[in-house]
Amino acid sequence: MMSSLFGYSQPPAVASASILSISSTASSSAVASTTCGEHGPFTMTFDDLPNFVPSKNNTDITQAPPVPNPYHHLTFSNGYVYAPSPAEPYTPASPPHLAVFLANGSGMRTSSTRGSGSQPGEISDGPYQSMSAFWFDAFSTFVGCDNSGPSGCTIVTTGYTWSQAAGHEIAAYSQNVTVPPCPSLQGCPMQSIDFPMSFRSLSGLQMRAYVAQQERMLFVDDMALGWSNNTCAAGLTRLQHQ
Repeated sequence: MMSSLFGYSQPPAVASASILSISSTASSSAVASTTCGEHGPFTMTFDDLPNFVPSKNNTDITQAPPVPNPYHHLTFSNGYVYAPSPAEPYTPASPPHLAVFLANGSGMRTSSTRGSGSQPGEISDGPYQSMSAFWFDAFSTFVGCDNSGPSGCTIVTTGYTWSQAAGHEIAAYSQNVTVPPCPSLQGCPMQSIDFPMSFRSLSGLQMRAYVAQQERMLFVDDMALGWSNNTCAAGLTRLQHQ
């Protein structure tokens, strides 16, 4: 059983929230690649990453491999790993993998510059934040939380956009949603959440999970995104930056 393994911090102010019902569907769009490069919607399933099988004596999720940077052109902050069953309490929305944000940034790192400039729990366009070709729209995702209950877990999501005047990205949008607990912390279904229409042309998307003011591990799968700029020039730019 896994619960409350990491250090906690105070969350941002929590706004209105709602308990979500269990959903068993997910977006399944794939990135289109044509003579105009990459364009259209895509889903980050994490299932195309190398398989990882924990040893019998080591199912510690903090030792799972980090999500590589870049992944689908996006940069993951420190603390993001991907894990298979039985190392996590949630059944992936699409097996075998899902991503986990370890809350305090622990876990393996690919380099000292991993996630440079990113906020904790942020998925961003990294070194290309000022380039509109890498701005993305966020539609939906599946989530879970290291929480056995009885209260729900609040998923705090912040959308960042690039500010030309400031010369860096700024927090532009936010959404708080509460999802049910996973009483057994084993084999629980993930919850589907939709992002608001304002989550468009983002340079970054930050997600963190809180229970009673304590930060918890966040589980993410099947994140449905799309490229905001679908011109031929933007598609070719993405294709050239593999």
